[in-house]
Amino acid sequence: IPFSHPGTTRLNHPVTGLSWDDAIEYCHWLTQLSSNKVRLPSEAEWEKAARGAKGLRWPWGNRVPDRTFCNSDGLVGDTTPVGNYSPQGDSPYGCADMSGNVWEWTNSILKDYPYHPNDGRENLQVREDRVLRGGSYHYNSLFARCTVRVGGSPDLKSRYFGFRIAVSIG
Repeated sequence: IPFSHPGTTRLNHPVTGLSWDDAIEYCHWLTQLSSNKVRLPSEAEWEKAARGAKGLRWPWGNRVPDRTFCNSDGLVGDTTPVGNYSPQGDSPYGCADMSGNVWEWTNSILKDYPYHPNDGRENLQVREDRVLRGGSYHYNSLFARCTVRVGGSPDLKSRYFGFRIAVSIG
C-alpha cells in the first residue's frame, strides 16, 4: 500500500526513515482499524512474492536490471512513486517495487538459512536484528536481487528503509 511522506507533496512514494519497531506499531494500529490481521511479511513470504514459483533472480526475471525495471544504482537519487516500474518490473504475482526503491523490513529475525518458520525467527518479542530485503534506490542493483538479505536492529531508522504489509483475510 503506497503512502505519502507526511507534510510533503510526494504522493505515493514509500514512507522511509522507519524502524522495524515503527512498522510493527503501524501494523498493530491498522489491525485495530480493520477486520483483518495486518503484519509484516515473513522473510520467506517476501522472497516468494518477489521470486515467484520459478525462483527468479529479480522479480521480472533473470535479466540484469536497468532503468526500466527498478530504482537502484543511485540513478534517480531518491525514491520513486510506488508502481513507477509497473508492469515491467513487477513480480510474477504482480507485486510492485520488490527490487530497488527502499529496503523493506520483514518480520523475521536474521538467522542462517535454511528458513524454518518454527525456529523462533518470527517471534515479535525477541530484540534481535531483523531481515530487510529488496535493496534501495541508493544501492547497487546487485543488492536488489531477490536473494539478498541484510539485517538491522529493530530500532534502526534509515532513509533507505521502508516496509510493505501482509494482510491475513478472515
